[in-house]
Amino acid sequence: MNRSPSAPGKFREACLTCDKFATDATFLPELQTQLARTNQLITERRATFEARTGHLMTEDNIWLAGRHQERDALGRIILTLRHTRLADGTVQAIRGAGVKARTEAITGKEDNN
Repeated sequence: MNRSPSAPGKFREACLTCDKFATDATFLPELQTQLARTNQLITERRATFEARTGHLMTEDNIWLAGRHQERDALGRIILTLRHTRLADGTVQAIRGAGVKARTEAITGKEDNN
């Protein structure tokens, strides 16, 4: 489940890295808003962490790793939606576009396929 405070209502319960997650270009504005909110949230939380602890939040922080995975999945979904059109120019729904964000986070390797 995506319980990120940056997620708009419709996506708050969606698992962006799930192979069952499906969406289409009609949701691009909401996905782009969620991506912007996620980036803003990362910036704010890192600043708050540093102010509270006197240390930078490192990349191995579990919360930060989760937000990076969410941001990566959103980027992949948005990019796929922008480049998925049928021959007649209409858009079609996509499914599982954010999965590689999950699998790469687990394996630590980027799949270039």
